[in-house]
Amino acid sequence: MPATTNLSPSNIELATNPDSLDSHQEPVQVHLADSGVIPKIDVYFLSDSTGSMGSIIAAVRARVEEILNKLVAAANQVNADVHFGVGNYRDLDFPTAERFQNQVPLSPSPQAAADGIRAWSVAGGTTTAEGQFYALDQLAQPPGGSIGWRAEAKRIIVWVGDAPGHDPISQAVSGFAYDITEHSVTAKLQDQGIFVLVISTPSGSSGPGLNVDPVPLSNGTPYEGRGPIGGTANQGSRVAVATGGTYRDGITPDTVVDTIIDLGTAGITTIGNVSLAPNAAIAPFVRISPAGGYGPFTPGTHPATLDFQLDFPAAKTVSGAPVTREVAVEGVVDAVVDGVRAGSTAVKIIVPDLAGTYKIQCTLSGLYLQLDDPGWTGDGGNVDQNVYRGLAAEQWELIPIAGGGYRIKNLDPARDRYLEVVGMSREENAEVLTRSDPSGQHKEWLLIPAGSSDSRGPVFRIQNLHSGKVLDVRGCSMEPDAKAVQFHYWGDYPTYHEEHNQHWRLERI
Repeated sequence: MPATTNLSPSNIELATNPDSLDSHQEPVQVHLADSGVIPKIDVYFLSDSTGSMGSIIAAVRARVEEILNKLVAAANQVNADVHFGVGNYRDLDFPTAERFQNQVPLSPSPQAAADGIRAWSVAGGTTTAEGQFYALDQLAQPPGGSIGWRAEAKRIIVWVGDAPGHDPISQAVSGFAYDITEHSVTAKLQDQGIFVLVISTPSGSSGPGLNVDPVPLSNGTPYEGRGPIGGTANQGSRVAVATGGTYRDGITPDTVVDTIIDLGTAGITTIGNVSLAPNAAIAPFVRISPAGGYGPFTPGTHPATLDFQLDFPAAKTVSGAPVTREVAVEGVVDAVVDGVRAGSTAVKIIVPDLAGTYKIQCTLSGLYLQLDDPGWTGDGGNVDQNVYRGLAAEQWELIPIAGGGYRIKNLDPARDRYLEVVGMSREENAEVLTRSDPSGQHKEWLLIPAGSSDSRGPVFRIQNLHSGKVLDVRGCSMEPDAKAVQFHYWGDYPTYHEEHNQHWRLERI
């Protein structure tokens, strides 16, 4: 059972509001279980095993039973089920199998972990800088893989090393289909919610420490002519901070075991952070306070309830059903406790009745949808974007259709004309025109919420009911007179952007 028992409220339903910038504020409480901590905890021991680590590894091997016994006792103190794993890494001039060895995948056996640590042995390398980013890249995998991370478990890496890492590790060196960098590794660790407890041992042997500048230490046979040599100082502390872990430097053979016990115990028994995180569907609509959440809390000090506030810009409570078919965005705001999603509040954002007259603005260009030739009396009028001048040809009436979408009627007085996809086409880049005949689903449009700005109100995508494609400015143009077309919606890939050629803002007239 995750550490949160529930969130209240468990459901939030709101309507987007194009007529007001006022935020809807919703207090949310996270109720923590008595123990506070996540009841599943995975701890993976990772060590540099090149030649300079000899005395450090010898010290850890000599007291490995004490380390594991104390971490198991810490887990028992908070009723946590702890699994242990063991691995080691070397430089990239070693054979592939030795660059990172996943010796003991995570398991409930402290004895297996002890045997794995006792099997650590050292061997030299051609450069001082090492291959830890290669190892961390392999460790930053989802649950269920070869490392053995469990779903709904707090995931911790206890990393011991004495030299900085090569950055980047190019494809030519790694053999992978991508470059490995500090940035890419950190992003993967964050994505998987893995905490890294970093123990730098510069005075244990000949190693300079994890935080020194890697560039002067990164030349050598594996790298010459096979990619750039880069990176900057303070790699170890940056990885620790970015993952919510801890960095300790200056650790010697005399202090390394106590440091592992200290950091491991704290990692198991401490709540590092409790925060709220919206999923991708809801994130564009909500602001969360406090943004960084709460914590850390030492054992016995966490409150039973934590108070958050959700602000939904340009939103209001739901009042009455819309005339058209219901259009809604649904998602969740999760409670995240030490990287584990441990409870949620469901959020639904609907579109209220939007009948009325509007200017329709492309959020990318800032230009407005208009009839290309105001005053033209023929049928099949072209539609493009342009500077708003106050003409009727730049104004549109949304006319709801019961059980369907909206007809979008141009207000130019020359004749009645409705927005349509030419020829009922389902093709990409088919033109969007106006015609006098209002009938047909290719003249019906759904307004689907895409996000909400703090200063300018809600954003919509305008989707054709017949083709399923959305209103688009051809070629992402920023220029006046660029044509309106339909295209598949790609505005939420890879991340939401308010300013987008498929996102539109309604300004009521």
